[in-house]
Amino acid sequence: MRAGSFGTVATIAALLSTGAAGAAGPRLDLRRARAAHGKLVVHDPATGANVALTLDPDLQRAANELLAGAKAHAGAIVMSDVRTGRVLVWATRGGGTDLVSTPMAPSASVFKVVTAAALLETGRVSRGTRQCYSGGERAIEADDLDDDRGRDDRCTTLGDALGHSVNLVFARMALKHLSPTLLRDEAAELGIGSEIPIDVRVPSSTLRVPEDRLGFARAAAGFWNGKMSPLSALFLMQTIANRGERVGLSVLDAQPEAREPLGRAMSPSTANALVRMLEVTTRTGTSAKVFRHEDGTRVFPHMSVAGKTGTLIGGSPRRMYSWFAGFAPSRHPEIALSVLLANDVKWWKKGNEVARDMLEAYVAHKK
Repeated sequence: MRAGSFGTVATIAALLSTGAAGAAGPRLDLRRARAAHGKLVVHDPATGANVALTLDPDLQRAANELLAGAKAHAGAIVMSDVRTGRVLVWATRGGGTDLVSTPMAPSASVFKVVTAAALLETGRVSRGTRQCYSGGERAIEADDLDDDRGRDDRCTTLGDALGHSVNLVFARMALKHLSPTLLRDEAAELGIGSEIPIDVRVPSSTLRVPEDRLGFARAAAGFWNGKMSPLSALFLMQTIANRGERVGLSVLDAQPEAREPLGRAMSPSTANALVRMLEVTTRTGTSAKVFRHEDGTRVFPHMSVAGKTGTLIGGSPRRMYSWFAGFAPSRHPEIALSVLLANDVKWWKKGNEVARDMLEAYVAHKK
């Protein structure tokens, strides 16, 4: 890992001693948050006292209503103030547990953001680097992995491939420029497969990056490489929004609104490139339709949104896991958010639609 990273032994020890890491804080059931004196509070069973939370009552109410209206079997929305790391929304519905912090769903194509960050950090790849491909839309097989001039009929840049979620571009580029160790290390620095720096106790997401060529390629493209919580996806996006600097998350309102910097996960140039790549998602990519009205006008005409979608079907019972994680405004970020829905294969709403609606609630709340 790079010098000064959160993943170093010394830094982890310091965070654990101060309670900043997710494994060391109090264990609270945030699903039971309730209003008291204009704030949201939750009972701390260890002390018997009520604990004030950073959650915004109006935004929390909007998130709960959106989850109910999505009609998914289970879902979660979490939102943070990018500048301070204070959590503004922690909403969960169904599933029998706190789905904000529980790694219960595959990271799917959201993991492509980690792969893109690792590629850019090598210095051998830029967002304009081109890759040709053919196939790979729903599956990646061994004979898909190598460049084939006779068969490859499409080419795109890394920047456009992220916004349009082109699986084979990430599989092939990872094989050319990365190793399983590099990919695991980048993921850990971004809160995937490692502890999340937050002041309450939460489980870590799981990550499996196989050593074999095909398994590694599939993992780099986001195919069933572990399970991620919406909180991990939020921390990933908040870090990019902070130009590569990790900022500790807080849900306890006991501290002033101070920013807690925890070192760098990536260079500012890598983060800036990712911002522009993630903007493609809502402009021309996998969420372009959702972020436009029926007449073609933009839902947010004066605010650009950076984000990444992810969808995978599987598990028992069989579910369609639908992600959207991102931040806005993309060039001068104020909030980061993550949305996960676990639907039947046929759905009422997907994660990017709920994320759009949550952003609309945030914009209205600011007025």
